[in-house]
Amino acid sequence: MEAKQIVVGMDNSPASAAALEWAMCQVRDGGTVVAVSVCGMRTPYGSADVFHSTRLRVMRDAIARIGPREGVHVEQSVLDGEPGPALVKLAEQADSLVLGHHGYRRGGATVVGSVIVHCLKHASCPVVVVSSDGTPVT
Repeated sequence: MEAKQIVVGMDNSPASAAALEWAMCQVRDGGTVVAVSVCGMRTPYGSADVFHSTRLRVMRDAIARIGPREGVHVEQSVLDGEPGPALVKLAEQADSLVLGHHGYRRGGATVVGSVIVHCLKHASCPVVVVSSDGTPVT
């Protein structure tokens, strides 16, 4: 896949960092990766609080560890709201939406979280789920 714009849902986990790295390798030269974390925590006055600051710092750290990719622009943001609907809306014009999978298993079956389920059901673009080792989950 060589995409022009990929949205990556970030939740401050190793799996989301792996999803970000995977997306950065898939976007074509001159493309954009939109790294976004969704947080509902705001101060009563509407300003960013420690939750937003921490999420931005973790995203910046993940991007720094991955290192720059020539010709790839990375946008970073923290949005308020419910993660699933916010990511689906943001990815409406994207080539794909990429999410990290934590690798939970129960009774021999892979268990996916509610955000992944929501995005798989409602996204208008392809959804790629990436494990913490950087491989897409099939």
